[in-house]
Amino acid sequence: MNDKFLNISIDDLSDSFSEISNCIKKYYPIGLTREDENYFSYSGIVALNEIIKKNDEKEWNIGLLEKLKLDFHEISETTAGLVPNFSGVIRLNNTFESRTELHFYKSLIGNYFTIEVLENIHLKEISHPVFGKRKTWAIENIVVSPVGEYEEVFLKVYQSIVEKYKGVKFLPYIFDLYNINNLDVPYKSNNEVVTIAGAFFQKFSSYEKSITIIGDINYQIDRLKKDGDNGKLAQTSH
Repeated sequence: MNDKFLNISIDDLSDSFSEISNCIKKYYPIGLTREDENYFSYSGIVALNEIIKKNDEKEWNIGLLEKLKLDFHEISETTAGLVPNFSGVIRLNNTFESRTELHFYKSLIGNYFTIEVLENIHLKEISHPVFGKRKTWAIENIVVSPVGEYEEVFLKVYQSIVEKYKGVKFLPYIFDLYNINNLDVPYKSNNEVVTIAGAFFQKFSSYEKSITIIGDINYQIDRLKKDGDNGKLAQTSH
């Protein structure tokens, strides 16, 4: 396991962020895997599948995406498969060798969203124990808050989302660095660990040790606290 990740139980998450924890427990059967005969009959999984099935792509396309197209021409909707979120990509820089993109995600099962800039996406040669040398996509940096040259575009997308969805809250990158014990979701690979953020979004990127995190991993975290929550996760290095 990547040494950047920390593990957390759903009960510990409840102590820190009860609203987020309650949402996860509502839709996912903690402690059951997809191999269990009761997994897909769990009321939350049934409800999740119905939400995804009823997801109105037209509303998405003529709503937030159309709004963002007024400011960004290089933009596309990227939602694919049975995932619990909308998603989109704004291309910021594109060359023959690499590209930089802003990715945004809005959850279908909770009123949460997130934004990240993937900087210098490029092909990298790796050695596979079975297939030998092969090419795979790699990311140099993940920018997780409005900083530096991406501050303006980050904040513009942020503002468009909060104007579109009443009461929506930003889920900061620290929630990508915590795996929830005994959580299995239907849209991940078998035996793949699931982060807190992974319960709400199926992202293009997954964190690797070679990637540098830039910005505040706790950006807007205070807005997620409810009365009685201590609202604290251990700080991780970045």
